[in-house]
Amino acid sequence: MTEPAAEDLDVLVIGAGVNGAGVFRDLCAQGLKCMIVDKGDFGSGTSAAPSRLIHGGLKYLETGEFRLVAESTYERNLLLRNAAHLVHPLPTVIPIQSWTKGVWAALRTFFGSKTAPRSRGALLIKAGLAIYDFYGAKARQMPRHSMLGRARALAQIPALTPRIVAVGTYYDATVTAPERLVMELTSDGVALSPTSEALNWTTVEGQQDGTVSLRGPQGQHRVVRPRFVVNAAGPWIDKVNASLGLDTRLIGGTKGSHILLDHPELLDQLDGRMIYFEGDDGRILLVFPFHGKALVGSTDIPAKDPDAVICTEAETAYFIQSLRDLLPGLHFDHDQIVYAYAGIRPLPNSEGVAPGLISRDHSAPLDPATPQRAFPVMSLVGGKWTTFRAFSAEVSDRVLAELGMSRQQKTDEMPIGGGRDMPRTSEARQAWIKDVAAETAVAPDRVAVLLDRYGTTARNIAAHEGHDVTPLPDAPDHTDREIDWIAGHEAVQHLSDILLRRTSLAISGRLTPALCRAVARIAGGALGWGPDREQRELAELAKLLSERHGVHLDLR
Repeated sequence: MTEPAAEDLDVLVIGAGVNGAGVFRDLCAQGLKCMIVDKGDFGSGTSAAPSRLIHGGLKYLETGEFRLVAESTYERNLLLRNAAHLVHPLPTVIPIQSWTKGVWAALRTFFGSKTAPRSRGALLIKAGLAIYDFYGAKARQMPRHSMLGRARALAQIPALTPRIVAVGTYYDATVTAPERLVMELTSDGVALSPTSEALNWTTVEGQQDGTVSLRGPQGQHRVVRPRFVVNAAGPWIDKVNASLGLDTRLIGGTKGSHILLDHPELLDQLDGRMIYFEGDDGRILLVFPFHGKALVGSTDIPAKDPDAVICTEAETAYFIQSLRDLLPGLHFDHDQIVYAYAGIRPLPNSEGVAPGLISRDHSAPLDPATPQRAFPVMSLVGGKWTTFRAFSAEVSDRVLAELGMSRQQKTDEMPIGGGRDMPRTSEARQAWIKDVAAETAVAPDRVAVLLDRYGTTARNIAAHEGHDVTPLPDAPDHTDREIDWIAGHEAVQHLSDILLRRTSLAISGRLTPALCRAVARIAGGALGWGPDREQRELAELAKLLSERHGVHLDLR
């Protein structure tokens, strides 16, 4: 078979998680011809397995990472503006069980001890929240912290353990659909640079003589000749580097697992708040409302294989017991779990350091070009969801310098996807809904649902949907035409792309055989699958849900 002709690129980005997608968008905004590829779907790896928080890193104060906290709080505030359709304020409560514990342990950690405090008292929490407020002042979007005494705290959350002496309250933020945000970053990149491409389900097969071989989702073979390669493959970084002829040991990741509970009484107690609390072993845990369920996380366990990582029975037992200790007024058991997920954080190789103390800061080591590999390779190590834009800007500046180019526009104020022209006041929101309803003949209540779900992209979806729609079985707030639009416009290759990443139907515990079959039928019609392909997609979805997410459906 004849080798396809090599296509010239400025930059090839390998890995379409949030860091890779952020770099792709940034470089496209500078007018470069770029390509981003991922062996799975956009945002389907580590970026699909976070705690769903956009946060300033309160716990990083313990390790003295003040620069990271300053950057994180600023980036959190920017995301509340630039992705207002997907990033929302999250009031947070910290239960405190002593007044003074943890001060000396925190000081030891601050000065380099390899163990974290086992308990954090009111004095330590108060000091930390005051510093957090100080760093959050830049582009501030949310109120400052406060402290509540025991009586007021138990009046607000009666099921809370009576061992508390006080609670701290402050605001961080949550991202309702991290996978969608990643996909929107790649779409924005292509819109900014129409000669660029974003390819999911595309693997890197190797490099030779300055070219990189790619294999697409339908087996298609392409060869590209990049001037520069950015390896943003997260926990797969060392494997990708090996395929490019590099021998690296950059990643020493840790596993973070989460579960979602169907627990209406717990949601009533939370009342829209997150509880950010300590387990009995000193580990920081969290629980907050997420798409009608309660999201609980996270563990921090050394792990190496990102393709096989799951939330184990031991981890779920740990979560359940921690919730029982925190909220003894409520009942918790494993039958309440509707979904589980896990991912490996692409942290730097840090042997001998406790997982919770490994820095979440980022770095980007550069391997210069060689006679055997005509392009430099920059590997993106570490980082966190909240700081992806700042990391992307730092990387892009270095790439531009290597290519002898200069930045054309900054991304600090650049909206993301459906966050563009998002109405920010109640009056503006109502006017937008009224305008789109009149334009599309879709009922205003339905336009409001689409706006909350997709931001201003809702205008296009409403126009496609019209008034003649069929609600999905077991998910009547989604329609056949909505799924048809997603399948036709959002680079869908597999049924799991829709159910796990373009929508929240899986993570919210709403999947049923009837719903999955209906979505497969709609996607198949839009993408020309045929009955055999639809059945294969259902079988692959059932296997994925069972093996990776603890969801067992008969989709035969």
